[in-house]
Amino acid sequence: MNRTRIEALLATALERLAESGTLPEIELGSMAVEKARIPDADYSSTLALRLASAVNQPPRSIAEKIIGALPDHPMIGSVSIAGPGFVNFVLDPAWIAGQVEAIISSDAGFGNTASLSGRRIQVEFVSVNPTGPLTVGHGRSAVIGDVLARLLQAAGAIVEREYYINDAGNQVRMLGLSLRHQYRLRHGFESQAPSAGYRGAYVADWAAEINWPPEEIAELSEPEQVERFTDWGVARALAEIKAHLAPLDIEFDSWYSESRLHADGAVTAAIQALKQRGFVQEREDAVWFAHGEDQSQANVLVKRTGEPTYLAADVAYHCDKLQLREFDTAIDIVGADHHGHTARMKAALGALGIDPERLTYVLCQIVHVVVDGEPVRQSKRAGDFELLVQLLDDVGADAVRYFMLSRDPNSQMEFDLDLARRQSDENPVHKIRYAHARIASILRRAGEQGLAPDIALLSLITEPEEIAIVKRMLELPEVVDMAATNFEPHRLAHYSLALASEFNSLYHRHRVISEDQRLSRARLALTRAVGITLARSLELMGIEAPQFMQREAGST
Repeated sequence: MNRTRIEALLATALERLAESGTLPEIELGSMAVEKARIPDADYSSTLALRLASAVNQPPRSIAEKIIGALPDHPMIGSVSIAGPGFVNFVLDPAWIAGQVEAIISSDAGFGNTASLSGRRIQVEFVSVNPTGPLTVGHGRSAVIGDVLARLLQAAGAIVEREYYINDAGNQVRMLGLSLRHQYRLRHGFESQAPSAGYRGAYVADWAAEINWPPEEIAELSEPEQVERFTDWGVARALAEIKAHLAPLDIEFDSWYSESRLHADGAVTAAIQALKQRGFVQEREDAVWFAHGEDQSQANVLVKRTGEPTYLAADVAYHCDKLQLREFDTAIDIVGADHHGHTARMKAALGALGIDPERLTYVLCQIVHVVVDGEPVRQSKRAGDFELLVQLLDDVGADAVRYFMLSRDPNSQMEFDLDLARRQSDENPVHKIRYAHARIASILRRAGEQGLAPDIALLSLITEPEEIAIVKRMLELPEVVDMAATNFEPHRLAHYSLALASEFNSLYHRHRVISEDQRLSRARLALTRAVGITLARSLELMGIEAPQFMQREAGST
């Protein structure tokens, strides 16, 4: 990565200055290099500004010393001082053009880094209560979790994808009661709908699939009936969830059952461990987790009824992840309604001697589906919701993936259905995919004319727009790193759109295939590199990189 190379150059400069006695040896940990925010530089470092107070020298004076001690490197065109002491780097255009060869050589591996090499990371996502079909909101967490897992793998991590099945507690019991109610009505029995039950049309549809003889069910006690309907309902819901995730090509390495934690005694053991460490209070006929300063905060672990809470099971679940299965990091992709739960969970882990920083939450805010400018209501219990499968049927998996990924997960988003349906450059995912198809078409046409990319002619790549797009391609490893380590997969969507836009502009301004065969072969190499970079970006987003596409008449 360019930034890493520049950081290494700065580190060498500081070593040289320390060895000569020009500057004292100081441990900084970071060379503070980032993309420049001005058009006449590529990268900038605030290193001199950070050193000023420590060495008691003006920042510009320090910057001059740093520049004087920098080792030569072919990537650096020039280095200058700006403002109070910023060290600005401009990359050498000839070196930039030559990097096309490295991109082509890396091929499908371009963009991979080693920043998380060897780290075992678990990403738990979707994990919807198995009480009904997936809504559009669930689709957002599914896409974000899957793309984040892909990015972590690209950064070198060993990743496991897990779905936590909440198959214990009141939510699934309500599904069982709702199914039992619909079953009884279907077979002519009197029945009253549970007040907090599920009323969506899918409940009646599912109940119609149950072919148990009524006399067989009548022989069971009511609790036995509810248990049987609940077990059937959970299995039915999971089958539907898997089917609805399939078009998005989302799969899990592990499906982990909450009921297993209860059956194995893990929940009881977690509560006992908290108690032994002095973090449990028993009062008001309930068991509480006491934490915070002077244990002034408390959350129920066991209700008055003797039933463990969601928090108790979640503590046991994360102990299993971080202690028994020994993941270095656990990442939970959850809904915004978990905001308060995150602090409690981290406090519980700390109370058990587990570093809370090993657990990261990525909160996914609400998705509003907008049709003709009007939002569609979503409520699983009431039945007024837009199903993920309906959205997939309407606009396809690629559009769903891109739009869900295009905003920061912690920002509410509007899924503009009208925009997602368009087959034109107004639709960003269409624009990106069409750019890749256009590149494939150019390379096919060149082959038919006997022209092939020639990296030996890359010195002919000199136009400002050509140099700019190579710079953009070289950003991909940095984007992967930042998106993976900061849990910001939306960066990849923005990057892909910027690259596609720059290629489209380059295509219209500079012909790839022209009468100048040498220049044509050089530009074909550049075009191939853009195709590789776009394909890799699309792969990381889980979106198809098409070889052929058609577009709407009149689109540009």
